[in-house]
Amino acid sequence: MFKVFQIQISDQVIDFVNGPDGGHNETAKKFPEYHARLETSHAGSERFEGDMFQHYNNVCTVARDGGLVDSDGEAWLVRDLEDVFAVLNGRYYDEDSNEDLVHDSHVSGFTMKTGIKSNGEPYSVRNMHSLSVGDIVFDSVSDTYNMVDGHGFADVTAQILSSQPGV
Repeated sequence: MFKVFQIQISDQVIDFVNGPDGGHNETAKKFPEYHARLETSHAGSERFEGDMFQHYNNVCTVARDGGLVDSDGEAWLVRDLEDVFAVLNGRYYDEDSNEDLVHDSHVSGFTMKTGIKSNGEPYSVRNMHSLSVGDIVFDSVSDTYNMVDGHGFADVTAQILSSQPGV
């Protein structure tokens, strides 16, 4: 199993960054979660510090075996971090059917966010974004925390464990 962690920015922080006293620098000074998001969303593990992990939320889990089988009758598995990246970035989305059977079979534990569109219609979306630079994936087989970098992943287990006793 893989656990996916992302920094989720609240409406309060978004309102502040877009308000008259905000901007990226002022918001980063006032809200540590915004600072952590700014530092990691572009630079990935290069600017990650273990204590930033306190601002991450477990947004979903990705099962290795989601019960699907391939054309040869073999179990279709999410084997590694690259497979997690592919599943969470819509590689298997079928535009003709408007379905993503791989995502639907392997991804669970996410919550839904609801709201009202500008035209007054209600909407409901997953309360997470696609897997992006700065996000962290815990791999239960290797027992490691891995940050999405600009190219690939970086093991950030040591930084997290040294700053978060009991994680």
